[in-house]
Amino acid sequence: MRESSQHAEVLVVGAGIVGLACAWHLQQRGFDVTLMDPEPPGSAASSGNAGVLANYAIEPLAQPAIWRQAPGLLLSPHSPFHLRWQHLPGLAPWLWRFMRRANRRSAAQATQTLSELLSPAVDDWRHILDDLEESGSLVQQRGSLCFYLSARGWREAQAELAERERFGVNQQRLDAKALAELEPALEGLARGGILFPEACHVSDPLTLARRLAERVQGRGAALVPARVQGLARNKGGVRIATDQGAWQAEKVLIAAGAWSRPLALACGDRIPLISERGYHLEFPAASELVSRPCSPGEYAFYFTPMQGRLRIAGTVELGHNDDPANPRRLDYIRRHAESLFGPLGEPSHTWLGLRPSLPDSLPVIGSASALPGVSYAFGHGHLGLTLAATTGRLLAESLAGEAPGWLAACGAGRFR
Repeated sequence: MRESSQHAEVLVVGAGIVGLACAWHLQQRGFDVTLMDPEPPGSAASSGNAGVLANYAIEPLAQPAIWRQAPGLLLSPHSPFHLRWQHLPGLAPWLWRFMRRANRRSAAQATQTLSELLSPAVDDWRHILDDLEESGSLVQQRGSLCFYLSARGWREAQAELAERERFGVNQQRLDAKALAELEPALEGLARGGILFPEACHVSDPLTLARRLAERVQGRGAALVPARVQGLARNKGGVRIATDQGAWQAEKVLIAAGAWSRPLALACGDRIPLISERGYHLEFPAASELVSRPCSPGEYAFYFTPMQGRLRIAGTVELGHNDDPANPRRLDYIRRHAESLFGPLGEPSHTWLGLRPSLPDSLPVIGSASALPGVSYAFGHGHLGLTLAATTGRLLAESLAGEAPGWLAACGAGRFR
């Protein structure tokens, strides 16, 4: 057992990719950082994502079109969305908030803020990558490709394409011939597609998280394998109760991903955070199928080439954090992938992870409302990897009183 009087200048709760990036930026500002997580660095959602730095993904999930699409999403066996109906009573308040955001005004506001967050995302990552040893092969800039299998899908994509153009997102329209020249595996499959040339992909997200953890530890950060159970203010700063004894910190950052909600509640903020359950499969025999992340727009998952395997990741399932993996979600991914490319061989790995998601598709970045000394960096949904470096920079700026005015849109107070 740890002693009850251990002290930290800044205690970062959560050693996922967001917490690690925040720790890196805090060290750049001269803070002494302690990381606390019951699991090894990057071992949860940070390890199993699609590996895409999607700096183009400025559209929130709550769009006006969702009202028309909802019946199909909920009821179709071919839907990329699945709801575990036994959990509907607990999920209903979040779903109500989500649907209330599905209007033009709310979507436009969220798009503006996501554009502010995402426009520097790749550059912010480059600052960190330049500081990591042997990171050159881990992150590659070959762009990301979204393709559409049907004429209807391609036609409906034009509105989103126009919206991204309005915000200055670098994207290129491609016809079927250009798609096949770029990715021969797509020949004869797609009606059209969009290339996002500035996007990057990570060839092994877990390795990236581990190297970042090694870097911040090499600069003096302590990594404490403990679970935070409560927080309270006292005259010395913040008192933290853990399953390994009590800690005292001058400042605390909650970056615990899907496990952040009860900690925020202890700080006076009722954050409507739920977990989107995402899945992936990996196929070693198909490691060279595509050369960059490719996403069929109708299916809502990515094919991402990684070290020695192809990872197919995505879909959304709403349920409980403790529910077992749903084999039908894994079957959905494999069935639709093989309908495009034929047999992919046996998967070497399957995975279920929890994306911390909020109804407006924006993360929470900034100070707690009622507990001085505590800040938040969680709720990134599908963009945790993409926004980790930018979140770290913005959080460090916030602690220094230098945060941009628009960051208020990501504050915890928006849910009061």
